[in-house]
Amino acid sequence: MLVSGCNLKGKKDTKKSLEDIRTGTEGVVASFLANAPPEKIHVDENLDNKFDVVLDLKNKGAYPQPEVGKSPEGFLFLSGYDPKIIEFKIKEPKSDAGKSMLDLKKVSLEGKSTINPNGGQDIASFEGEIDYQRLNVEKYEPTLLATLCYYYETTAGPSVCIDPDPYSTIKEKKVCQVQSVSLTNQGAPIAITKIDEEALAKKTQFRITIKNVGGGDVLKKDAYKNKCDPNPTGESKKIAREDVDKVYLKGVKVSNILLTCTPFAESDVKGTEGIIRLINGEGFITCELYETNYNNKISAYTTPLLIELGYGYRNTV
Repeated sequence: MLVSGCNLKGKKDTKKSLEDIRTGTEGVVASFLANAPPEKIHVDENLDNKFDVVLDLKNKGAYPQPEVGKSPEGFLFLSGYDPKIIEFKIKEPKSDAGKSMLDLKKVSLEGKSTINPNGGQDIASFEGEIDYQRLNVEKYEPTLLATLCYYYETTAGPSVCIDPDPYSTIKEKKVCQVQSVSLTNQGAPIAITKIDEEALAKKTQFRITIKNVGGGDVLKKDAYKNKCDPNPTGESKKIAREDVDKVYLKGVKVSNILLTCTPFAESDVKGTEGIIRLINGEGFITCELYETNYNNKISAYTTPLLIELGYGYRNTV
């Protein structure tokens, strides 16, 4: 077979595949705009003593995709100041005007996609007002923190090798070899970093390692809903030790077959979904594909291993 090649000059194809999009180790991030808040504010009894805090919000990860939604569920709030001296209210977006906590569903922070390879970006603006009567000192120097607390997902689909006859004594050419697969990141703060595969006589095992690579705190997938409020009321509670360092395994699939995995930190130790505990930012789960589910019982073949994780995440600037 003869193959000839040519160098075509012209416009470069800038369209990216979903595999190109699922890169990076961050999800939703925030940064203060310059001079917002100002470095120094002079307070006077006869002035309204108001100032603005403006944050640039970006979704640097790949969740959610356009068919899922325009922004992750979660919240943004300010802390580090005495609320009896300074009161904050949201100015932008106007739909949240008057509140002190921003619902991320009110802004456009969709994940990176083939349509939007840069991800969503928006602005959050707070108006601060200083109570002159309660200040009572010549200088007050609070450290202002902006905290994002939200739900996010990680998806990976590397190709793995399934060998129905790993102990064969007959020498034959195979399209693949059962071996470990190292991954980099998937456009999310929680990454699947390695898959160790072992082919046994009646099943294939996958030991999946996951890691917190985003620099923030991992929360149970529902903890962000009622435990991220800096001033909890009603059913809201402070984040406890049992709420952190836990990732929810939504499922591991081979050819749309859900694999049985173990060990889970809560409820059933073995199943198709559950909580994975992270220790020092890293955890693992072992999943099994049984011989009865092999697509080809004659020779080795490659197939995607789909892994889906869900979790709450919190980072502060």
